[in-house]
Amino acid sequence: MGSTSRRRDGGPATPSRAWRRVPLLLLTAALVVSTGTVVASITASAPPPSTTEQARLDALAGLEDLAAAFEKHDDGDSPTAALLRSQAELLTLTTSWPSGSPAAAETTEVPSAAGSGAPSAPKQPGAEDLAELAGSLLADARETDPGLARLLASIGAGLYAQAQTLPGGTGVTQPWEDPEIPLEPTGCPAAAPTEDESGPATPASPTTAEAIAVVVLSQERLAYAYETVLPRPAGADRAAAAARLAGHTDSAEHWRSLAVAECLDLPLPEPVYPLDREFASDPLPALEDAEAAALAPLADLVALSDGTVREHAVAGLAEAAAELAASAGEVLPAPGLDDELRAAPTTAP
Repeated sequence: MGSTSRRRDGGPATPSRAWRRVPLLLLTAALVVSTGTVVASITASAPPPSTTEQARLDALAGLEDLAAAFEKHDDGDSPTAALLRSQAELLTLTTSWPSGSPAAAETTEVPSAAGSGAPSAPKQPGAEDLAELAGSLLADARETDPGLARLLASIGAGLYAQAQTLPGGTGVTQPWEDPEIPLEPTGCPAAAPTEDESGPATPASPTTAEAIAVVVLSQERLAYAYETVLPRPAGADRAAAAARLAGHTDSAEHWRSLAVAECLDLPLPEPVYPLDREFASDPLPALEDAEAAALAPLADLVALSDGTVREHAVAGLAEAAAELAASAGEVLPAPGLDDELRAAPTTAP
């Protein structure tokens, strides 16, 4: 019948060659199926987002949900919602999977605030909700990669500043803890020897010490500016200028003390600082411009530091942004960053 073959010596029949191939064919089929399954599982699922990417997604979800709540509450005409939308646009970035494969932001599902850890938007949102979301972003800024940390700290600072302008905002609890300066060390490690500069110079990234030095310079320059113009204003303007003079003097001392605790060398303060002509002709607007410019070094320091120094930079940026908004009457979407977004009005929630 073709299923067996008879030996020439008349012995018993043996299985045909076709039947002997069956186990080999089954093994080959099993390998093909298993290989296809592995390939399909690799191509069908992306690796989970990194901590930094998850923080971005959480922030984006929180901003969009809260913006929608303000729009619904104010029938689509909400300056706060406009601010939140402009901040969300800053977080719509192209990212990379941990494996290095490029993945556009729109290909990653943005979670809702309820499942992201961000505060869920209430039916009638207000200052408390902005402050809560600000606290979440500021906390994430202390843990994420430098670039996003700078952006989250800036947006969080803008959120808290906006919360201060809303009804009941001045009574909102500060959504971050003021970090303490560590004890001064008993000794600091010796500076690393400088490399031979005979070869071609290559640009180096700013160090944490250099970034703190820029912050200190901006604070000491502001203190000098207030001290110079203090005799000119009168009444409430004079009192406000005197308070800002004391605040910037304390801030410069704060950063110098932190640098000492972190074994960072800073240049000595200058006896005088050059001031623009506007300080003589129209000092109050010039001081506001200088206050706004002083936010950028704090935002940069967030990205150029980690640990204790970054905690101080995040808190310092949030505090300075709130003080500037209170005096200038406007809130930027991302204080301290070079963006082209217009300031959002703060006269209504």
